[in-house]
Amino acid sequence: MIRVPPLTRHLATFFLSALAVVWMVPVAMMLAVAFTPPEKRVTGFGGLLIDEVSLRNFGIVFKDAPILLHLFNSLVITLVSVGLVVMLGAMAAYAFARMRIRGKNILFFLLITTLMLPVPTLIVPLFQINKSLGLLDSYFGLILPYTALGLPFAIIILRGFFEALPVELEEAARLDGVTQARIFWFIALPLSWPALTVVVIFQFMTSFNEFVLALVTMDNNALKPLSLVPLIYSGQFFTQPGAMFATLTLITVPVVVVYFAMQRFMIGGLTTGAVKG
Repeated sequence: MIRVPPLTRHLATFFLSALAVVWMVPVAMMLAVAFTPPEKRVTGFGGLLIDEVSLRNFGIVFKDAPILLHLFNSLVITLVSVGLVVMLGAMAAYAFARMRIRGKNILFFLLITTLMLPVPTLIVPLFQINKSLGLLDSYFGLILPYTALGLPFAIIILRGFFEALPVELEEAARLDGVTQARIFWFIALPLSWPALTVVVIFQFMTSFNEFVLALVTMDNNALKPLSLVPLIYSGQFFTQPGAMFATLTLITVPVVVVYFAMQRFMIGGLTTGAVKG
């Protein structure tokens, strides 16, 4: 264990606490405006102090905008893309880690280079592909690109985990006549849940919050995901900032719930496989 001097530890704690406060101020302002009654204005300490807590802004949102429909769209798109990334990424990562494939190191290097591409530069090609395949205004117009964009990260995380698994487990299974496919499904995959948790969290957050590709792919309001709601109803709620901030609050809730439900597995999943024993 590395010994850290007390002064260094205190300075790090102070710096991280200050950084957390800076990041939380916009969130606190969003919540303050969202829970302020519509007829009142948020005042004091940069808009962080409110005299009365009210849920009327949320009532306005549910009354005037089909939030639940957009939430359903987001959940369908996100959950299907998460499932595809987990399954396809796990199978590809296991192949990279355990199977003898000619040129797999070159393929893996090319896979890593895709993470260096800025996603905005891919929007136009993805739009053209969706248009040529007739996937505009459809769930799969977002599910397939989200899956493709999420696979490189998933494969890199899961490959390191599979490589860290003891080879003796697989060798013992082979002596009992277990096939490679059954070893993957019943031994390697169940043991990889920490790394799978990391993949699920990152893919869920990325797909649920994605904006630009959803904007150019979805033209039908009935199919648009929750991330586009502020833009769809910006004119309607232009004179109602409380309703707009209530909408933003509702958008953040699913991601926050998923993260806090699974965050205790996240650090272990990121570090497992980083160092070979």
